[in-house]
Amino acid sequence: MSPSWTRAWRPSVSCRAGIAVGRRQLTAVLLHEGQPLDVQAQPLPVPLFEGVPTLAAEDALVRALQTVGASLAGRYAAVHVALPDFALRSTVFELDQLPGSVRLRQALLRWRFAQEWLRGEDSLECRGQDLGQDGARHLLFGQAGDGAWLACVRRALARADIGPWSLNAAAVYRFNGFHDTLRATPGALLALDPEGWSLLIWDAQGRLRQVLTRLRADPGESAAHAAALTAIADEAERAVLAYVQAQGGRRIDRFYLSGEHVGIAALGQIFQARLREPARLLQAGPAGGMNAPDASVGLVPLALLAATTDAAGA
Repeated sequence: MSPSWTRAWRPSVSCRAGIAVGRRQLTAVLLHEGQPLDVQAQPLPVPLFEGVPTLAAEDALVRALQTVGASLAGRYAAVHVALPDFALRSTVFELDQLPGSVRLRQALLRWRFAQEWLRGEDSLECRGQDLGQDGARHLLFGQAGDGAWLACVRRALARADIGPWSLNAAAVYRFNGFHDTLRATPGALLALDPEGWSLLIWDAQGRLRQVLTRLRADPGESAAHAAALTAIADEAERAVLAYVQAQGGRRIDRFYLSGEHVGIAALGQIFQARLREPARLLQAGPAGGMNAPDASVGLVPLALLAATTDAAGA
């Protein structure tokens, strides 16, 4: 899958950094020659991606970026920034005919996403990539983000003196980062982050076919947390069944889990009773030797994946 909002030039560097931006938190991982040098997590006192961007939200993001970016001072590092999937929508459109020019594809994506989001086309920033055909249907991978919030993030990065090589949705980093494993067989990946979750479904040709994204509420006590995870498993299962049953010949041979360890471990137990074979865990490396916060907590897995994976991928 090709990148969106990504620089194409990638010289070889020894330092790589991944920054995972959430609604109320930000985590960064810095690697040197593949080994962890620094891991930092910063809270965001003003929530991002809610309503319209404010100066207070941008300033809060700048301060967090400056704090985690201190370890980048004096280093030439490839920095990749992962935005939450609920901030950048990703959809695979199945079309009878693919528009012949980039301009027409952009117009189609703006119209389709504006209809989906119930908002003006001019407020959205869209990108698309031709994924080929499935029978007579053309597959167009599209992304859309709130133009004002994307501009806010870019300004904050510039003010913090961080020039990212890529700025993309978490789903894109996950799909491309694990693509060598995923493309072997049609399957689904359920990814869990502190503030949201996503379900990726791909076909036998290793092409992304569906992206489902949801916010997570803070359930509080453990009983409510368990119920919330069961609800996530239920919705993910319904989405997989709907995909398979929508067209003859579709199948899901493997089911994967990725993200923060505690929630993923609980989801693994839930799916243990529902699947013919256990769900497989996918996590980015290197996990060994990482300091607190632990490599499997919060947004650290996503930041680590961004650090070790270019958004372009296969």
